[in-house]
Amino acid sequence: MIGNFITSVLLLILSGFIYAESKEMPNLGGMTLAGPGFFPKCCAAFFTFAAVVLIIQEVYKIITVKTGGTTYVRAELKKAVDLKEAIINNISGVFRMTVIPVLMVLYGISLRGIGFEISTFVFLTASMIVCGERSLKRLLLVPVLAIIVVYLLFIKFLRVAIPTSFL
Repeated sequence: MIGNFITSVLLLILSGFIYAESKEMPNLGGMTLAGPGFFPKCCAAFFTFAAVVLIIQEVYKIITVKTGGTTYVRAELKKAVDLKEAIINNISGVFRMTVIPVLMVLYGISLRGIGFEISTFVFLTASMIVCGERSLKRLLLVPVLAIIVVYLLFIKFLRVAIPTSFL
């Protein structure tokens, strides 16, 4: 319930931003019927329509829906409390869910400076440790094999340039 309202507000903000930016696009001197701002304006209109429909659906549910003798709002609040307890009970999953994206960003940043091989090895090893892998053999073997496969596939066969350090 509250998530749908937040999504609707964010969609309305996004559509306003897209519309404002598309108004700044050049008109091309009236050479075309639909200029470069036409498609972004259509997207903004679609986002606005979707947000309004979502708000109307949620208001309708709040007013009319009753499940098991309780109102829609109370049922949604109970779901939120249950979700909070599930998150607290699975704190290791939440930790993984936040650490892995941080590792991905660091990996992307380190690629150019350190190179593909070292960055990939460190990223894969750290990700495997965060996900619970403790076997030293796997922690060494999987990243090395992944680097070899990617190297052969992209550099040798497809001839794609990747940031390398020593291969």
